[in-house]
Amino acid sequence: MRPALTDHTVSPADWMSAIDGSRLLSALTLPGSHDTCAYTVDDRLARTQRATLDDQLHHGVRVLDIRCRHERDHFAIHHGGIPLGLVFDDVVRTCARFLARHPGECIVMSVKDEWPARDCTRAFAATFEWYVARHVDVRWHLAAELPLLEAVRGSIVLLRRFASGKPLGIDLTAWPDNATFDIAPAPAPFTIQDEFRVPVPASIAYKWRAIDSLLDLAPNLCGERWVINFCSGTGMAAAPVVVACGDTRHRGIHEQFAERLAARPQPCGTVMLDFCDWRDWRLVDALIDCNWSR
Repeated sequence: MRPALTDHTVSPADWMSAIDGSRLLSALTLPGSHDTCAYTVDDRLARTQRATLDDQLHHGVRVLDIRCRHERDHFAIHHGGIPLGLVFDDVVRTCARFLARHPGECIVMSVKDEWPARDCTRAFAATFEWYVARHVDVRWHLAAELPLLEAVRGSIVLLRRFASGKPLGIDLTAWPDNATFDIAPAPAPFTIQDEFRVPVPASIAYKWRAIDSLLDLAPNLCGERWVINFCSGTGMAAAPVVVACGDTRHRGIHEQFAERLAARPQPCGTVMLDFCDWRDWRLVDALIDCNWSR
């Protein structure tokens, strides 16, 4: 019988331990959280999560979207211009504690230069490298290629969304705004859907079609490129919680996605979710189970 969360043979905190280490990390179905740390604010348009970073990791989320403002040669965690009351040290320490207890897992971390710098004496990349040197208990994977799972167990894999004058992690700086796009150069090709503008609740249907279209392609793409599918969306009349969870007149993204996976489980690539604890982590569990789908 295959391992699965649904038959209780795999713990959400250790699910990657049950995966063959010879598989490419990019070929796995990885649950992720969009704007991972935006659980600290009550603003309806800014909040994208309810669960803390530690809870997300223990429930199986493995791809983190960490957005930083460079201030006084340190990183403050932001959502756009909104400070979230956390600093990069908080994020790294939480990840380090988790990996120390669950060494068969890995964490993929997208680090983005989110807001104009203030009072800094060095570049964003230099401060990132300072953090790497500062946290000696953390093993970072800073190579540019798509890695095998076995090579990155116990590590944080960097997806770099900030400028660097030298090779540093997997370079995703060629990221257009509100688009579905390819980043083609070897050794790490990507296909990404990040169409986040959802002006009104009626626009959720358009957003779902963008997600669904990439899901159709994912099983054939995942063996050769890293697929990242953002389920997040927002607009002045459609807050992230409405896009994810729906309202009295519109079905949210999560319900439609869960129905699709129940009918047709498949490899999905990396899926970035708002409010990833929806219905007791139902969608995260379903995505993890896709790693044993054929």
